[in-house]
Amino acid sequence: MARLLLPEDDPVLGQAVAEALAHHGFQVRWAKGEEEAWGLVLAEPLDALILDVRLPEGEEAGFRFARELRQAGVQSPILFLTAKDALEDRLLGLEVGEDYLTKPFHLPELVARVRALLRRGEVRPTRVEVRDIVLEVEGRRVRKGGAPVALTAKEYQVLELLLLNRGRLFTKEEILERVWGPGYEGESNLVEVYVKNLRRKLGDDLIETVRGLGYRVPE
Repeated sequence: MARLLLPEDDPVLGQAVAEALAHHGFQVRWAKGEEEAWGLVLAEPLDALILDVRLPEGEEAGFRFARELRQAGVQSPILFLTAKDALEDRLLGLEVGEDYLTKPFHLPELVARVRALLRRGEVRPTRVEVRDIVLEVEGRRVRKGGAPVALTAKEYQVLELLLLNRGRLFTKEEILERVWGPGYEGESNLVEVYVKNLRRKLGDDLIETVRGLGYRVPE
């Protein structure tokens, strides 16, 4: 049974979402603020977070909380649930999390999106080691030489894709489709930027560039 954390300061919405998710078989931990949410994060492994951007700590406290989770090595997928629907808010949400659903929303869509997030972790090894780099799939954590490495959500997804398919060559288009979704039409050099960031954090020789073809982690 998947364990979900729901930081939501609106008691009516929080209870409704928690009950709906529980009805569909999820274990839901409902936190009414950031401090309570941190306590639940530290208490047990979580499969995903449904995070409001607005928390009692501030209008954009959810974004800050998500960054702090990543910096602490917590890589559980995050779905932002918020009334903020401006493009810049959506882009920021997809940078520090995996999905973004605006209010008002339909509960069946929320359940479907949560299930889609959780499916990304199916039929995978729980741990991958390449030299001194360890990827812990269940906790979505990355360590280098035993020390945690802070990655953004998308950096983690690119790294996970390459490590779980070690030896396989991925074109830039395949990486964009797998990580950013089909039909992505953003910056053309996005994959190069993320590969550069991963090399800076994990070592220049981890990801190999096959000129004109794509990227892979050598076997």
